[in-house]
Amino acid sequence: MADTELEIGAQTRAAGVLIDAIDPIRTALQDLATSLECAAGGFKGASAGGLATAVQAWFEVATELPAILDLYATKLVEVDSTEGRTDLQQREEYGRIATRLDGPQ
Repeated sequence: MADTELEIGAQTRAAGVLIDAIDPIRTALQDLATSLECAAGGFKGASAGGLATAVQAWFEVATELPAILDLYATKLVEVDSTEGRTDLQQREEYGRIATRLDGPQ
């Protein structure tokens, strides 16, 4: 069976990796847009219209990626926070039960 235990802190570290990747992704998208704009002059007629439509649709979706990654990073941090609180509550409850049973804590 696979080890599925959640490591508190791992999600926050992963969120940091995502946050660090957002600016390079944004820059890569801007560089790609600039390159495509410079190269688009060679297309004429229907091919130019088709390319422009396809590229515009792709960039409308792609430009949402940094915001999506930022939101995902926030949610990862929330998982650690929630799990940390839950873990603490469980340990406190176990301590109370162990004390009532006069056992080890």
